[in-house]
Formats: sequence, structure tokens, C-alpha cells
Amino acid sequence: MALFKELNSGGRTVVMVTHNPENCVYTDRTIVLRDGLVVAEGEGEQLRKK
Repeated sequence: MALFKELNSGGRTVVMVTHNPENCVYTDRTIVLRDGLVVAEGEGEQLRKK
């Protein structure tokens, strides 16, 4: 995760796909998909339900 943060702080966009919700603490933005639809989005652990 430190490598991803380093790449991102250097101006690169990093897209991470995971089934582990604990990884939200490492993100600036999180989008939750269920059955191909966006059901929530937000910053890190703070999500807005759609």
C-alpha cells in the first residue's frame, strides 16, 4: 500500500479493485459496486449511499 500511496502522491492515478472493505482506509475516493451498479461512493471510509 505504501507503494500505491507513493505513486499517487507523484501524480499517478491508482485504481484498486478489492473485496476487502478494510482497504478503504488507504483511499482518497471509494466507489462501491453491487451487481454492476454504483451503490455508494465517498472519500475513504466515509461513504454516501446511492
